Amino acid sequence: MAKIDEISSTEKLIELIRSDDAEKANQIDLSSGRSGLFRFKSFLRNPISLTKSITVGVDLGHDDLKMVKMHRISEHKYEMLDYCRIPFDPDIPRESENFHQFLRPVLADFCGRSKNAEIWCTISSARVETRPLRIPKVAAKQIPNSVYWTYQKDSPFNEKEKVFDFEILGDLEEDGIAKKDIMAYTAPLEEVQALKILFAKAGFPLTGISIVPYAFQTLLRTRRIETDEINVSSLYIGRDWSRIDIFSNGNLMLSRGIKAGVRSLIEALREGISGSKLELSLIREDEDTRRIRAVKKKMNLDFEKAQQYFFGLIHDSAETVRDTEEVAAREDNVFKMFQPALERLVRQVERTLRHYALNYDNARVGKIYISSGVRPHQRILDYIGEELGLQTEAINPFASSSNFLTMVPWPDAVSEQSSYAPAMGMALSTNAITPNFLHTYKDKQRVMHGQRINRGVFGMFFILIALCVGIAFWQDLELRDREAKKEFLQNKLAGFNLRVDQSLILKLLDQYRDKKQAIISLSKTYLDLAVISEISRLTPSNVQLLSISAKLDGEPGEKKENLTKILVLEGMVQGNRLNLESELAGYMMELTNSPLFEQPTVDHKSIEFFRNNEILRFSAQLIIL
Repeated sequence: MAKIDEISSTEKLIELIRSDDAEKANQIDLSSGRSGLFRFKSFLRNPISLTKSITVGVDLGHDDLKMVKMHRISEHKYEMLDYCRIPFDPDIPRESENFHQFLRPVLADFCGRSKNAEIWCTISSARVETRPLRIPKVAAKQIPNSVYWTYQKDSPFNEKEKVFDFEILGDLEEDGIAKKDIMAYTAPLEEVQALKILFAKAGFPLTGISIVPYAFQTLLRTRRIETDEINVSSLYIGRDWSRIDIFSNGNLMLSRGIKAGVRSLIEALREGISGSKLELSLIREDEDTRRIRAVKKKMNLDFEKAQQYFFGLIHDSAETVRDTEEVAAREDNVFKMFQPALERLVRQVERTLRHYALNYDNARVGKIYISSGVRPHQRILDYIGEELGLQTEAINPFASSSNFLTMVPWPDAVSEQSSYAPAMGMALSTNAITPNFLHTYKDKQRVMHGQRINRGVFGMFFILIALCVGIAFWQDLELRDREAKKEFLQNKLAGFNLRVDQSLILKLLDQYRDKKQAIISLSKTYLDLAVISEISRLTPSNVQLLSISAKLDGEPGEKKENLTKILVLEGMVQGNRLNLESELAGYMMELTNSPLFEQPTVDHKSIEFFRNNEILRFSAQLIIL
């Protein structure tokens, strides 16, 4: 009875996956559904200006090259100029001459007239290790060393083999201690240099190199992917492996590779159908062997159709999907074949989400974005969301928004839109928001040092300009003030009606001379009185004058007015014996400072006794002015 039941189940399986024969579509879309004529018209409508700042994002995949050309209008507004997908033979080594010769015309055709475009490219994240760190809050200059040695302690690496860099995510407080949240990473230097050399040989040097998780981080930071959730996750289902990335407030917090991918699911499907063929081989010999062989052949063909239906390539034509309408109508049993492998993948994702919640204060991921190199069936996406209890959504970097303009129509299929997410993230990248393997913290420090010098020079130049402007402004005020005074004096002068001529000037001169002569006569009249009064005023109490006489000195026959008047003083200085000389000298200085005398000289001096006290007797001459 068991064998009859097995045969019965086999027949049911055959009925499930049987469908009409159809030719497998094999055409490859070289430009994501857009013809060369459409590109040419788009180029004519929207010629690239030489003044535009263009960034080209490149996603170098296993067998194709996806590119997005972006123009940054402002800090939060972007304009997509073009995008395309170019397939290539995956068996061609990247380091061979044929590959960079293939790359050169492709980049030249896509970049067009924007020769100075910045080019960012993805690199495989399989050997890139990201590690979240927390360091004590230290001075800005000490952060690089602190992060470096903390990383070396947790995961030692050789600087000659790895590129090391980090990103500061923010400040936090842990157990009452202020700390900094850091995301550090290492990338294989050999792979980075190989990719850099590849594009340099093609004639298009790279501006930046990063990985897909950071491309998705850039999409979040630039609001290209908008979400209200604080914590979101990105699940990439690849051919041989998958990757789960968790973001908080647009920052990559956790990244983990999972050794399960589309190949694992396809193998599970193959094993399920192969098991059914094994059941057919156990049928009794008296059965219709010709019919059994036909069924086995049909099952091989149906495996390809079921594989294409559930895991079709993104760039395959839609006709293949229509060929499998019967499989789609009865997909439950086929889905059950690879469900165990899919469940193992989901459990790995679930453990990663649980690990994140335990290590980040029970932070719960609110949404998971799913992307893949193939076109997974919607049932697979729904199953992942139901098992995880999360809202699932395919990444769509082409979503319409007010800050995103496009000059070309985007792909119709959501799966194809999702496949351009890495290239779009690279096209939106800058050194400020995207970790760059070609521009690490050491390069940033050198740039900052140069910026400080530039700011210092600019500051000094600004101060000099401000000083010059201030001086010019002050001189302008002075000039205006003098012009005002000049105008005032001119107006005042214009108010005088007095007519000046030579006779008036001579008359005024005669009046001045008469007044001067009168003053001179008056001064001569009272000169003797003024001399006596000045000497009385300047003579101190300890100096007694015994006699004052005057004499005239000059040549015989000279006029009396021209003779030199000399005043002769005789007197004595009283006081302390030791101070007599200094008292006399001080008296002479006082006479010298008088406006009536000049050149006082002591003709004679001697120590004598007067009333039993020593005195200094002197005789001096002064010239009366």
